[in-house]
Amino acid sequence: MKMTTLKLLVPIVAITVQSNSASTIIPPFLHDLRIPMAAIGTLISLGPILALTSRLPVGMAYHRNRAQWLISIGVLAMGITNYFYSFAQDILVFAIVHALNGFAYGAVTTLYMAFYVDSLAPDENRNHAMGYYVGTLALGYSTGNFVGGLMADHFGYEPTFQAAALLSLLPVALLWFLHGSDERKSGAANEKPKAKLTVKDSFRALVEPELVTVVIVALFLNLLHQMSGVFISLYGLAVGMTLTQIGVVRAAYAGCNALTRPISGHVVNKFGHRGLSYAGIPLQSAILMLIPLFTGFGPILAVYVLSGLMRAIVIVANAVGLVQDVDENKVQRGLASGIYNAAGDLGNILGPSIGGLIAQATSLGGVFVIGSLGSTILFLLVIWAVKFAQQR
Repeated sequence: MKMTTLKLLVPIVAITVQSNSASTIIPPFLHDLRIPMAAIGTLISLGPILALTSRLPVGMAYHRNRAQWLISIGVLAMGITNYFYSFAQDILVFAIVHALNGFAYGAVTTLYMAFYVDSLAPDENRNHAMGYYVGTLALGYSTGNFVGGLMADHFGYEPTFQAAALLSLLPVALLWFLHGSDERKSGAANEKPKAKLTVKDSFRALVEPELVTVVIVALFLNLLHQMSGVFISLYGLAVGMTLTQIGVVRAAYAGCNALTRPISGHVVNKFGHRGLSYAGIPLQSAILMLIPLFTGFGPILAVYVLSGLMRAIVIVANAVGLVQDVDENKVQRGLASGIYNAAGDLGNILGPSIGGLIAQATSLGGVFVIGSLGSTILFLLVIWAVKFAQQR
């Protein structure tokens, strides 16, 4: 890894730590407010819905020269909304705060991914670089999950949300400290002028065959991730886990991703990203279906971490597909990043919503069995339909 790449990765770690310190305790926070399961899933989906609305306009507005300013504003907005979670004691207030947080999060992650790819050195290995990027995200998720669960157990929900708000200052400081004005000017000077993006360009990009495949995988990958992530917390509470233990389970899941994603680039080089993307989602679903068989902390931890291992491989394979398969001459980098992240948002919306309905109709264990199996069947049908349409 080059030093320039490492400097690009440090701020995104801090961004994900501050974000996940708050998000990891939201399901038990809502549960303690005695909100029904189906409503919890719907409320949590509001964040991804607003994140989705931010993706395309932010991706279209992206320009390397102003990216750092926009990222900084978005991160500070995330911090402010994290602070206001501590006052969200009813459904309406929580819905408003969570929606605003989701919009800011969507803008930041869209901008930073495009900023990262554009800022890589010309001789940096793109496969490895995307492995480093998604691995770094997982490192932030892991740290944030553990810190959030531990703080909530010892100090309560409100101080945890407020501490997460203060953490937003750190990534902004790192972003400007590690990327000086000379570097920004140099990047701006070397950047080739690009045509202004239109709504028509956006719709044309959505039917690019290479991007369609990446979008479908990202959607179902995040559907499984969010559905299991929200309801593993509630399942843990139901079988007697503490908030710290739940934080450890989620942190270990993300930590497995952090360790696996950087080396997954080598796995992708050997086996190919497309095959790994197709096979990984059914395998992850099969692993998640084992969770209701266990009630102890250790076995649940082991199974959930194993599902994280499979997710790590698939997410790197799909990120490599985004960089390698999607022609930048057809789909500009900022727009591709926006569409890619928007697909993940759609999965984030569907996961908690569908999981909440399944939990309300059956049980928390049913989320992992019915939800995972149904997702796999639908994923394979959609992939088949896309391949069939492309051949005609």
